[in-house]
Parts: sequence; structure tokens; C-alpha cells
Amino acid sequence: MTNTPVYLKPNVIVEPLINQWYAWSYLVSPATAAMYVTKSHLEMMESFVVAPQVHRSALKNPAMIGGPFINYDESRVGGIKQLLARTKTEQARLINLAKSIDKLEQILNQEGTGYSLEPLYKKVPDPLKGYVELVYDSYNNPSIRFIERLLYHSPYYNPQNQSIALSLENPDRRSFVLSTPRLPSVQNLHINIPFKAKKLDRLLTMRHTARSYAEIKDILAIKSHQEALFSSFFTEEVPRTTPKYEGEGVRVRYFGHACVLVEAAGVSILCDPLISNENPTGIPRYSYGDLPPHIDYALITHNHQDHVMLETLLQIRHKIGTVVVPKSNKGLLVDPSLRLALEYIGFTNVREIDELDNIHIPGGKIIGLPFLGEHGDLNIAAKTAYLIQLKERSILCAADSNNIEPKLYDHLYDLFGNLDVLFIGMECDGAPYTWAYKPLLSVTSARKMAETRRLDGSNAEKAIKLVQRFAPEQVYVYAMGQEPWLKYITSLNYTEESRPIIESNQLVKYCCNHNIISKRLLGREEMFLEEGIRGSSLRSNHLLVRDQNSDSRGDTEMGSTKEKSINEFLGELEALDIKLRLDGDRLRCNAPKGVLTPAIQGELKARKPEIIAFLTPAKTQANLKAEAVLDPSIIPPNPYKIASEPTKIFLTGATGFLGTALLYDLLKQTSATFYCLVREETPEGAREKLCNRLKLHYAWDDSFTPRIIPLIGDLSKPLLGLSQEQFERIGKESEVIYHNGAWVNHTYPYSRLKSTNVFGTQEVLRLACEGRTKPVHFISTISVFNPTDLSEKRVIKESDELDPEELPLGGYAQSKWVAEKLVTIAQERGLPTSIYRVGPISGHSKTGLFNPHDFLYKLIIGYVHLGSAPEGKMLLDILPVDYVSQAIISLSKQSETLGKAFHLIHTNPVSSDLLFEQLEAMGYGIERISYEQWYNKLLGVAKSSPNHPLYPLVPLFSAARSDDASTKSFNLKFDCYNAIEGLNNSTVSCPAIDRNLLKTYISYLLENGFLSPLNNN
Repeated sequence: MTNTPVYLKPNVIVEPLINQWYAWSYLVSPATAAMYVTKSHLEMMESFVVAPQVHRSALKNPAMIGGPFINYDESRVGGIKQLLARTKTEQARLINLAKSIDKLEQILNQEGTGYSLEPLYKKVPDPLKGYVELVYDSYNNPSIRFIERLLYHSPYYNPQNQSIALSLENPDRRSFVLSTPRLPSVQNLHINIPFKAKKLDRLLTMRHTARSYAEIKDILAIKSHQEALFSSFFTEEVPRTTPKYEGEGVRVRYFGHACVLVEAAGVSILCDPLISNENPTGIPRYSYGDLPPHIDYALITHNHQDHVMLETLLQIRHKIGTVVVPKSNKGLLVDPSLRLALEYIGFTNVREIDELDNIHIPGGKIIGLPFLGEHGDLNIAAKTAYLIQLKERSILCAADSNNIEPKLYDHLYDLFGNLDVLFIGMECDGAPYTWAYKPLLSVTSARKMAETRRLDGSNAEKAIKLVQRFAPEQVYVYAMGQEPWLKYITSLNYTEESRPIIESNQLVKYCCNHNIISKRLLGREEMFLEEGIRGSSLRSNHLLVRDQNSDSRGDTEMGSTKEKSINEFLGELEALDIKLRLDGDRLRCNAPKGVLTPAIQGELKARKPEIIAFLTPAKTQANLKAEAVLDPSIIPPNPYKIASEPTKIFLTGATGFLGTALLYDLLKQTSATFYCLVREETPEGAREKLCNRLKLHYAWDDSFTPRIIPLIGDLSKPLLGLSQEQFERIGKESEVIYHNGAWVNHTYPYSRLKSTNVFGTQEVLRLACEGRTKPVHFISTISVFNPTDLSEKRVIKESDELDPEELPLGGYAQSKWVAEKLVTIAQERGLPTSIYRVGPISGHSKTGLFNPHDFLYKLIIGYVHLGSAPEGKMLLDILPVDYVSQAIISLSKQSETLGKAFHLIHTNPVSSDLLFEQLEAMGYGIERISYEQWYNKLLGVAKSSPNHPLYPLVPLFSAARSDDASTKSFNLKFDCYNAIEGLNNSTVSCPAIDRNLLKTYISYLLENGFLSPLNNN
């Protein structure tokens, strides 16, 4: 390879580092770098050295991934110790600078009382002398103005602290980088090189231009012991490149997150550059090979780490003509100059743009528009939205703009008129502003205060107002951090229940209802706008649009002229977070402000009788008994053989709380490959969801990856949503089935849950009889039993049949009752089955990890928030999820268990008094009041507090509690002989419900922000 022309492999990761930490703009500017090194890096490293296990434990919780926790295990303590010591020595100047900034701010706070600041210059700490100006604002509040360019010429800016790390890591599996220093390893090569060095460009142009291996090795001074790893980053294979766009009109390409490429003949504009490396196994994407040979303008919207991506900018620096950045406040610590930072790392043409400034380009203009929000109310000017006017078309890249003042856009509309295309971010939850800016703050805000000041964008209501004002033809939600290659910089992990997803769904639906092309972007997208013709054609590749008939909970259009089924209509309302419930014979509705449009209100009124009838629970046994009919064609082929060590296992519900535990324990205890049925858009997205849940909650092993085969499907569809060919193939290859999947909702009626829970079970049984006979392990619930006369039956045996005269209460339990009946019918036809009736599942007994939708946890959090709980004792019979998973697997691996049912219940339940005692012991005193008083408080929650933890549980409580409620819970007993016998010789045992277990659970809630910490002064 020595003299052979080679290219940099397209999957090589090139991480820029400063002091071995992932480089971002606030680590470049000397004053901000001093604060982050001192108040963030040093503190994290010192904490890790003392208690590495605390960091590892915290990172098992997905909510903590973006927190101040180093992502190494105990084996790297030595490396962190060395880096800590070296940092204290080599960065002593920066540390002293940070201390001096703190000291000067204290002096100003104490002595800057409105009189002249001139006498205070004598008190400026020596490291700051000559680098600052002391100033007042118009309210006589003193502050420091840094002479920032002078600081770059001081010893405080040292390019020798800069380096790059090369690796071949999968771009979709990179761990969060901002809280973990990059230690050298056998997988990555660190090269000390200032970012400004031209030889860095020589390396990075090799993504598309060949250079001899010997030359680049000599340029970078690669040592002999580094060469084996260094050589692995190059290839002789000619990479894919993309020519300059010379087509008609305007081409727009979405590269992921907020990165949008706008091209026309004669000009190319790249907004918020953030490019993924190639990954053939991941979701479709554009990568570096899809960029044009030259980028005339690179636009930066604001100075956050996911918008000023030095990793991308340095790799394409040689392609960029001009970098356009927003103008900052001069010399303000929290708002350093982005222009200076880029110039001092080697960008030669950086242009600042102010509000309503414009840059003339061939065929149009780039205009800077005001950008509100996203910065926690800090006085930060370095932020702008970009209006790109090109070929008489207008495209607004609004990034994370928060429309907190709609009048602003009225003024802008008067200047610029309608838009053709609007790109807007809707990360409307956002972290508290202290997440990003805490090291720079003179005074840290109280937690409650910080919670109100968030790094957030527009919600649906605000975004819709923006759409109404500018009347765009196309609206796209971007910058949501959903692409798998962004997790290393955003740490975001959304679910369908996440508020940003719900809010963006509402915007998309609103636009579709008003004939506006709209979607939430993911991965890549390409659009073409014809020149100067509003209403012109748009071609879109990789369009991720659900079929209207494919999912009753999917992305269907409200107000469609097509007649919708009641299930479809309720699914649409659910996607809009509109909640319906019955209060006696009255229909109650709760909805976010602004969502109940006149069209929806009209449809609700017109269909009210139908909705009430649909939501009314079944009142007769005959109604439910008639549902328990299994398709007569579902008959197992005979004879059959049960595999003692199955190699292919089919699993449903693997993304749920218990399902994730089952998948993990099955992966650990078997060598099988797993077909996992997942409701997702793409196999890549499904794999990401499955793997992420395992990685976040359990000990991940890379050997798991090839053993997990995601299947895009849906329990509510024929053949589980699989093609006929897929269904037959999986039927032939699978050797055992674990059916854990279900739609768990205790407020919905049977009719709403039937398609998933009953029809889905029938299709699973059909699969069990397809190709070869396979045992089915069906996970059910003890709620399928509901004796009406406690005096006649106090103990329910595992062998007891489901009595058609004693139907359970609630739609979910009824759907499982019918599903279990179908399993029993299949068993009578010769299909080997086992049924596991599980009691209330609680969190993990070791970590406290819990299902955020769990009833008990919502109650605990709700009791604390409300400060009260109803009097009376209830049975606490919870089962840790790790015990349930291990018990099911242990029993299922025993051939003699087939044909049996098992009650997985706690044999030693306790009174709920123990819970309140433990809460009190931890400082959370809960007032016990009458049920009537408590219920009145609950009604207040229902009327005014939709974010309260108890809000989702309101429909589960009635105005009057039955007198025998507590008696029933203590007297109703379940025999569990089969389960005890089956687990007798195993290592599986159920943890006791004691103070230690409850402390684990409550501590988890406290540590993860579900409960507020107490001030014990």
C-alpha cells in the first residue's frame, strides 16, 4: 500500500478533540473553555475516580444519558486519573482563568453598586488584567465584557491541546460524547494536530481525492506502533461522489437533523452541516459522498453543539466558500463569538449576519431572521433563522425557533410575504438551560426556576400559528434528533408517547387537513421546486407515509371525506392527545389547548352516540363468550417434535417493559436467534428500538446484535402484518413462540383492544401451526379471574377454568380472558401451550428501573405530588420484573410444563401501610384522608393539571369506593402450586416485599427526577 493511491474509507469516524474531550465551539473560545474545563470536565473526572459505579448505574437509565456521567466502567479509572492529573498540570492557566472570572464576578456583585467601576480595575485578578472591561447595563447591573480576540492571542488559547481521533466505529452506535473524555484504545488512533493545520485538510480531502499512503503517513508523522491501526482507515476502492447540481429549479436535500442542502444552478447552500458517515446496515441516509464538490455557503443557525458540528465542519472545510454565522453580543461570556472560534480553527472566510441582514447570491438572497427561544431566556444574540430566496422560491430554515411572540412573524410577513417551504424544529420539551450553560453562570438558578427556562422549540400550537401566518405550501418538521447517528450528540430517545412526537404529529395533521404537504423528516429526503411557480410539483423520495388503513393509531388525516371506523377515529384523537372517557352515561373530553378544531368538535358531536356505545363495557356474559371462537383452520400438524434447545424463537412484545427483560434473559440463557415482531416503519428502525432498549436498561453484549432479527408487523393485522411469504418462512423456521405482546390500557373498553389482544393472539396461534408445530408460551394476567362471590371462591387454582359466568372487569382483562380462551381451544386441538398468569409487575429489584406507565409508580409519584392518599389498607403484591422474566423462562424450558397454567404471584404480600411508612422514613409524609376528600382532589387534577402524574389514572377511580374493595384484595387468593413446583430446583426466587425493595424503588424515582429531593437542613 506504500505508494498506492488510497482513499479514506467512507465509514471512518474523525472526532475532533480538545484536551481529549469532544470538541465543540464553547471549548474553543478561551473564556468559556476555562469554565467548562474547571466546572465540568474536572468535576466529572474527580467524581468518576471516586465512584465509577455511580456513573455506570446512572447511565443505565436512558433519562440520564445526557447527564454529567462518564461512560466507562471501573477498568478505565486509571486512564481517567492520568487525564485528570495531566489536565490539572497542562491546563493550569485555564483553571486559574476560571477562578479569576468567578472572583471578579463576586467583586462586581458586592461592590458594583452603581458608582464608577474605575476603582475596581485595581481588584481585577492578575490573570484577567487587560483582557476585560467592566461595564454596567442601563439598570446599573455590573458585568464583565471580555476582549475576546485578545484572549485568542494570549497563553489561554493553545492549539496544541487539539487533536483528532480516528476510528471505524458504527456511526449509529456511538455513545454520548459530551460527558466522556476520549481515552486511546486499540480501536481508535489519536493524532495530535491543531485544527488549523493544512495537513488536516490533506487527510480529509482523501474522502474523495486519492493520495499515496506513504505521503499521508509522512505528513501526519505516524509512528511505527500506530501504523497497523492507521493503515486500516484507508482503501484503494474509489468512493462514490456527487457532481454539482445543474438541473432546473431548486433541489432541496435533507441530510438529517437540521442539515438541509439547497442547490440551484450556480449556487449551493448547506444549512447547519451535520453529516453521517456511511452505514449500509442502517436506515437510508445521505453521507459525505452526497455533498457537491463545492459548497458556496455553510449557514449556522445557532451556537449549540448539534448545530455547530466541528466534526462535520472540519471535514468539509476544504469544500466551503463562506461560513455564515449569527452575530454575537460583543464580549459576553455566555455568548462567545462564533466567527472568532471558526477563524482560529482554520476557516478563512467567516461572515457574520445580523437580524434582517442579507447576502446576495446568484438568483436570490440569504436573509437572517430573528430567532426567539431555545436559549433559556439568556441574552444570547448568536442565533438566526435563514430565509433563502432562490429562483423566486422561498425556503425558511427556522431551526429550533420558538414562536413565543407571534406578532414578530406578523411584522416579518409584512416584509417577506408567503413562504414556499418551512423547516421547523419541534423539540418542545427541551432540557433546563442549566444543562448547557451551568458552568458559565454566576449564580445557579433554583431547580424549579431552571425547569421553567428550557432549551426548547415550538409546540404544535405555536408552529401552527407560524404556518397560518406564512401560508407555506410545504411544512417539514426537522432537527428532532431522531436519526440513529445523532444519539452521540443529542442523547434523545423518543417514543410515540413523547411530547415532541405528539406535538409534531399534531402539526403534520393540521397541515394535511389544510392541503399543505407535510411530514416529520427522518433519515433523508429530496425535493424539487420549479422556478418561480408557486404550487408547482414536488417529488419526494423515501416518503414515510402510513397507509390510511394500516394502523388505527397511525398517521391518518382528520376530516377526511372517507368514512372512518370508530377505531380509526379514536386512534386519530389519541394521536392528538385528545382523551375521551365515560362519566356514567356522559362523555367527557380532555384535550390540549387549541387542538379541538371546529371540524373535530363537529365530528365528536355527530358521532357521540356511537362513541358512547363503543366505550360502554360489555354488560352480559353472552357478549364476551361469543368472542371466544378460534378460526377452525388453526390445527397443528401431527406428529410433532418439541426442540429441547431451540435455535429460532419468535417473540412478541419485545419492546415493552417485560418484553425487554424477556429478550435479555433469553439472549443470556440460550444461543438462539430471535424473530421479534415490532410495530415500526423500517427494519433498521425496529432493530435500533430493540437494541437501544437493551443497551439502556441491561448489560449489552455486542454478540446480541446478529441474534436479533426484527420483523416489521402488527398484532392487529392478518398474518401479524407480515407478507404471506414471510409468515410461511417464519412458521417453518421458528421452534418456539413467546407471546408477550398486547395493548395494555386499563381505561379502554374491550372493543378498542380486541384487534390487538384477541385477533393478534389468534394470528400467533396460526403461526404456531404453520409449517411445523411450535409450543406457545402465552403471557396472561391474574386479572382474567374476577369472582363475584368471595364467600364461594376465595382460592383460585391454576387448573381452574375461566368461568364464563364470572367475567373480569375492564376492557384489558376481558381481552386477555378471550385471548386465553383461544389458547385453551388451540391446546384442545393438540397445540402444546403454557399460560403464565402474572400478578402486578413492579420495577427491577436490583436497579429500581420501572415501567413509566406502571400503575403503582404513578400512584407513588401522584401521592407525593398531591401530598395525600385515601385511608384504608390495600394489598401490596408486586412482582419485580426481573423475577417474572426469569420465572417464565425457567418454566418454559421444562417440557413437563406444557399444557399447564402458572400463577406468578407474590406468596407473601404485605399491607400498603409499609409503603407509606417507607415514604415517611425517606422524608415524604403523606396525609391519609377519606376517600371522598381524596377523590375531590383528584377531580381538581382532572380539571386543571393534565401534566400531573395522577391525571392518566383519573378514569380508573370512581366517585365512591366499594366497601369491600380492601376486603376483596386481602381475601382473594391465588394458588401457585405449579409455579412453586416448577421453580423448586431452579435458582429463581422472588424477592421479599420489604423496606429494602421499596427503598430501591423510591430511590430510583428520586435519583431520576420523578420525585423532588427534600431539603433536610
